[in-house]
Amino acid sequence: MIEHLRKYTGLIIVLFVLVIIGFFFMDTSSMRASGSGQPYIKIAGRKYSDQEFRKLGPATFELTQSLAQAGDYNLMLFAFSLSGDPRASNADEQFFINRMILRSAKEEFGIYPGDEEIDTFIRKLPAFSGPDGAFSSEAYRNFIEKGIGRLGLTEGDLRSLASDVIAQGKVAKIIGAGLTTPADVIAAQTALDNQRIRTNVARIDAAPIEKTIEVTEEEIKSYWETIQDAFRTPEKRKFSYIIATPETPEAPAELPAPAADATDEQKAEYETKQAEREGAIAEANRMAQLASDEKVDEFLFQLEEDPSLTFEKLAEKDNWDLKTTELFSYEDAPAEINAPLRASSSQGTAANVLFTMIETSDPFSKISPAIAIGENQWLIARLDGTEESRVQTFEEARDEARARLIADKTTAALRAAAEESAEKIKAALAEGKTFQEAAEAAGIENDTLNLPEVTRASQQDTTKAPANLFEAARYTDPGELADPVIEDDRAFIIHVETREIVKSEEQAANVAEEVSRATEGNQINVFSTWLRTRADDANVEKLYAQ
Repeated sequence: MIEHLRKYTGLIIVLFVLVIIGFFFMDTSSMRASGSGQPYIKIAGRKYSDQEFRKLGPATFELTQSLAQAGDYNLMLFAFSLSGDPRASNADEQFFINRMILRSAKEEFGIYPGDEEIDTFIRKLPAFSGPDGAFSSEAYRNFIEKGIGRLGLTEGDLRSLASDVIAQGKVAKIIGAGLTTPADVIAAQTALDNQRIRTNVARIDAAPIEKTIEVTEEEIKSYWETIQDAFRTPEKRKFSYIIATPETPEAPAELPAPAADATDEQKAEYETKQAEREGAIAEANRMAQLASDEKVDEFLFQLEEDPSLTFEKLAEKDNWDLKTTELFSYEDAPAEINAPLRASSSQGTAANVLFTMIETSDPFSKISPAIAIGENQWLIARLDGTEESRVQTFEEARDEARARLIADKTTAALRAAAEESAEKIKAALAEGKTFQEAAEAAGIENDTLNLPEVTRASQQDTTKAPANLFEAARYTDPGELADPVIEDDRAFIIHVETREIVKSEEQAANVAEEVSRATEGNQINVFSTWLRTRADDANVEKLYAQ
């Protein structure tokens, strides 16, 4: 590369001077409009290229989720607020749109987080903490040098993300100012949270009811016609891909262990040589990894810059084994493509990345980023074809439609049986019968369960009681029945015997904390509403090929 540049030193100098001259004659708007890449999306009148979208949208969205998974609440809130739902298929696009709106709000409200504030935010991220819980410079540097590059991002992009997260909190406080929750309301809610409830529980199983459910072919087809959009084939994709593995050099020969009668000096010499050997192996592996990383970067660079080079030609040139798949769904991804992501802060597989690729008019959009997998490998794939999801025919959906219809009818019958049994139990209790006697009189065959201390923190045996038993019983008066709890395969009838408020010394502090948390929740809700309104007013226009 350097040798090629030296041949054109004079030309480069002339071009550099022309660029400098042109720079001084460009106004701000023309500079902003000159970003490379294909027009991808327009927000509030401004166009963004596909490269801007990838960097500020999907790449940063993945970075946000990776860092949030280490346990940071602010990043988690940021990802949810801007994407709406991180699991949605268009989450990264929604994230980008709302991030651009948030950036406009930063200018509107004059919010410009400084370097010190950004430093403090980054140093508190759990992803960069060491074993002692304090900020680890080594963990941070490793992430910057090895973790963030696969997304095409730099340390500056991380700091930009931190600035936006800080700004989100400040904007939420500004637009949600004055929205506080009264302390007495929180105190009453806290008292309910600190109850100790004595309950009786009866269970009705769905299996016997399901056996009585019969459906006709006409019913199945009518059911399918009503909700046929719910029965879809999965999207399928096919790829050509290569997996780059470092060419690790052969390790030095094993050192002979010291003899049993070796002197301390001989043992120390062995330990020194062993440490040198292990260091040499580690350094050789590091250099091999760096060489592989550089080779992968060059592969993607050449593929983007030179239209005459094809995926196949470059793979052959670099002696990489090119593999091609048939069409497959995300759930049926081949083992190599379903390999877990390597970065410790990331979850998911390479298939997650490949199925979020968005094809545009730019041919390079068919090429995946370098995806870190295994211990030291990179996977790069080209999208060769897509079979879009479609509504299944009745013949294809018939079995699933039948199963769903039976499940729906079973749930309805289970609910009706639970409500009928509850009425019978109420009548029997009014006659002075115990709960167990009342349940037997209602025709419930399962044994009843008595739980003397149900609290918010208690864990129930979910084979015998509902997981949400406390929530279901918390507002029910003593001597009364709670609303039946309906689950997929059973229903529960809950009788509350007694309720007792448990007081604690920390109650006042807990109330104050809850007031603060409720206020923050109000601000977040207002911010989310404000963000949706701004997005609606931004007249978002998608410019890529639909």
